[in-house]
Amino acid sequence: SADLKLLEEATISICKSLVEKNPRTGNLGALIKVFLSRTKELKISAECQNHLFIWQAHNALFIICCLLKVFISRMSEEELQLHFTYEDKA
Repeated sequence: SADLKLLEEATISICKSLVEKNPRTGNLGALIKVFLSRTKELKISAECQNHLFIWQAHNALFIICCLLKVFISRMSEEELQLHFTYEDKA
């Protein structure tokens, strides 16, 4: 738990910046898409003893969890909805 506290303290400014910019950029959605694309490759990756996709999926999921913790602790349900309903404007 001490390591987790240090990680939270070290990344809080980055998370805050992402929270502020995400409704315009859709970066959280992009990260979730990367995670989902990597999960499709996990079974094959494990069978081939190729750990690259496993590491990428693990790291993406870890980052998503850290970001969601910040999102949930700092905003209302309505604000959260904005982050999950991003639409790319052509």
